[in-house]
Amino acid sequence: MLDPAIQSFLTERKAAWLKDKLKSAKTEFERQDVETKADEKFAPENWIPDAAKRAAWLSIVSHSGKFTHPGVKISPVISTPPHKRDGYLRSGNADADFDVFGNAAALDVFKFLSLPLSDGQTVLEHLEQNSELIRRQFNLAATSFAELQKGLMAIKPDEIAKIKTSEKIKQVYFPIEGGYHLLSILTPSGLMFKLKERINAMRFSEQAKQARDDRRNQAHNEHGCDEIYNLAAIGFGGTKPQNISVLNNQNGGIAYLLPSLPPVLAQRVVRRPKSSFFKDSLYFKPYREEFLALHRLFMAKPNNIDIRDGRDDWIISIAERVLETVGQLRQETAGWSENTRLPLAQKIWLDSAFDAWREQEDEWLAEIIVSLADWFRIAYRNVIGAEKAIALGDDELKHIRKVLGEHEELLR
Repeated sequence: MLDPAIQSFLTERKAAWLKDKLKSAKTEFERQDVETKADEKFAPENWIPDAAKRAAWLSIVSHSGKFTHPGVKISPVISTPPHKRDGYLRSGNADADFDVFGNAAALDVFKFLSLPLSDGQTVLEHLEQNSELIRRQFNLAATSFAELQKGLMAIKPDEIAKIKTSEKIKQVYFPIEGGYHLLSILTPSGLMFKLKERINAMRFSEQAKQARDDRRNQAHNEHGCDEIYNLAAIGFGGTKPQNISVLNNQNGGIAYLLPSLPPVLAQRVVRRPKSSFFKDSLYFKPYREEFLALHRLFMAKPNNIDIRDGRDDWIISIAERVLETVGQLRQETAGWSENTRLPLAQKIWLDSAFDAWREQEDEWLAEIIVSLADWFRIAYRNVIGAEKAIALGDDELKHIRKVLGEHEELLR
């Protein structure tokens, strides 16, 4: 009898396949034919051997070269060093997931191998252990267990002797006695996206939101809240993050970069606004790369959920860049906005004299979100050019305000 996890997986895959194919079925005969093919295709004795053939199209890795260049062809690398309490963020010290790259048509095989069975271990772990449980699951009439195991295990890297690098990978000559050792620098994508997951939890989790509400209301909160400033967002894969890896696709192609200190760089001089922060202190040119990346997503087809999530990520990334300028103005002498014609909302947002007001009140924030969205439209049109820019109408502005509103604590 099939494990419930495997049975549920096949049932869900079958339902999704049927839903897509039945759209083009016009007659009852065609619908029956599609249903018959679905029963055959997703029967365990057919689907599992097919998955075993397709597993070689994918590679499980801990460190990938495709984050340096999507055209890199190197041997997959899995690094599983032991855990050490040495204070370093490295492989082995963090509970990071393995990544997968390869033919997108075989990604369902990786999901299948990642299924936790009744004892909590995954299909892949059972195959590695050659367990009796997985032997019972894969007891198929037409295909031997050994053949299925060999095919499905092809998703893991070959032996060390076959490892090769690529000229497209970043190289470092490391000095050793008598010469140098050439190192190929790879990206530990599991660690990279685990960092993003923790930062998002720190900033946007319900616990963090509650802690900030309690701080504004001067109420005790046993957990408190933390902030990370000067974050940068880096994109991989453009409009096709799935071409880099599974984890990259799941994260919309966006990862975070922490500031690397030292050195401490001198802060850029910011012009104090006199009547409008958005007109007097923000310049379009520094945001050119972000708006160009966003424009590429505006033009991307099809307009699917990954594309929309990617656009939202760039909206927040641009807002974070704006907040760097806001932070610099807050370091000016408290009360500097007193002799300006700034709207009250902008004074509250920019002047440290209003710190308490900014934390305890919310009305000003709605006005800032509207103004920031308006600036967003003007800046996008200016950077891309009136002839090439997509027209951002009321619906698009409404969505930008919605995205900013969902991250209003970031703007505070």
